[in-house]
Amino acid sequence: MSERQARGSLGRMASPELRALRRLRVMSTGRWHAPLDERRAPTVIAVGAAEPGAGKSVIACNLAASIAGLGRRVVVVDLDFRAPRQHVLFGMPRSPAGEDDGLEAWLDRKRARRDELARATPVRNVRLLPWAVTPAAPAAPVREALVRELHDLDSDIVVVDVGAANRDDLFDFFATNAIRLLVTSRERRALEATYAFLKSAAARAERNHGADARAVLAGFAGGLVGNAIEEPEQEETFHAFSRLVREHLGIALPVVGCLTNSERVGQSIVARQPLTVRRGIDDNVRQFHHMAETIMNDSEIAGRACALDGEPIDVPIGPLPAAVSNYARKNPRYAVDWAATLEVETGWTAVRVRDVSASGAAIETTTALQVGDTAILRLDQLPNRPAVPVVVKNVVAASNRVGLGFTEKRRVPPRLVAAARAALSRSSS
Repeated sequence: MSERQARGSLGRMASPELRALRRLRVMSTGRWHAPLDERRAPTVIAVGAAEPGAGKSVIACNLAASIAGLGRRVVVVDLDFRAPRQHVLFGMPRSPAGEDDGLEAWLDRKRARRDELARATPVRNVRLLPWAVTPAAPAAPVREALVRELHDLDSDIVVVDVGAANRDDLFDFFATNAIRLLVTSRERRALEATYAFLKSAAARAERNHGADARAVLAGFAGGLVGNAIEEPEQEETFHAFSRLVREHLGIALPVVGCLTNSERVGQSIVARQPLTVRRGIDDNVRQFHHMAETIMNDSEIAGRACALDGEPIDVPIGPLPAAVSNYARKNPRYAVDWAATLEVETGWTAVRVRDVSASGAAIETTTALQVGDTAILRLDQLPNRPAVPVVVKNVVAASNRVGLGFTEKRRVPPRLVAAARAALSRSSS
């Protein structure tokens, strides 16, 4: 067996650990379960947005509940100091009496009492550190001390809701063992604000690291969450924006999820209960589950670091350097979740197909592939296991994403697109 074949056959998508992932019923008494193994520093997921109103709080809440559904212990931390919402989204009172006296006092209590201030929520395996409304974000040293304390929480995952007033904390304090998620809609103003925010990160990298800036930005662990789309075809706007950011700023910001406008989201907010733990499964619930599984299967997070701390560099919001449409695929892509096998010259590996179009597909795999590699993609989950010749078009190593192009576009690909459309129709009906 060759090195690549050995690596592929034991890759993440074919590993026992992945097959062992199963989703649990997460609504219960909220009882906290003590860890069974040696305590490790938690992975921090910081969720922010370039502008208010992007939906980051709802996304942070539901992502936390979805990760908890995989059996992980999660603490949600509300760092939106001016407009904290996590207690509302989880159906909890704002804060117990006597705990609204500021972050400095909280830090003193935290050091003395360790995790006791993290309160159980109605969602099993999820605890919450809520905050009272404050006139302004606390000083940077206080916030930095707070973020350092997050790594000591007794948890597997810490999901942080970063406020718009202190959005630069995404760059200042979340560098190692952390994932940064940026939430945006597809509106032009929102994309321009997100690009300006990322451009300020690139400027920090140039200031801090000089000629090594691009190499540092390659370690940016995170992704883009698209919000408020109306049709599946509109997902392409976010993928095109991601490619624009990568070309002009050098930041790999893959799209990790796209959420649709849905009455069920509003109903879950009114009910003060995360959408992912309510009855019924829709495309948004599937997207949250996909994001949770992607993060839980990323074993390289701790090895990536992107230090962008320092004085903020303000980049005004303005037109994008190029039209997003210039980076869009000609053929619309359709989100799927199919098991498949990728057969390369020296072996095979199990992969996960994440979207398809008439021209290609995006897969997740831990097998090392290079642009120009040829292979056969066998769709194990579809009738007759169709086999499609493909060529590697792009590789995003940070998220184990590989873009494939179909080399024979008239034979099988139309069947794949039809199957994806049919699946979307069934899920939305």
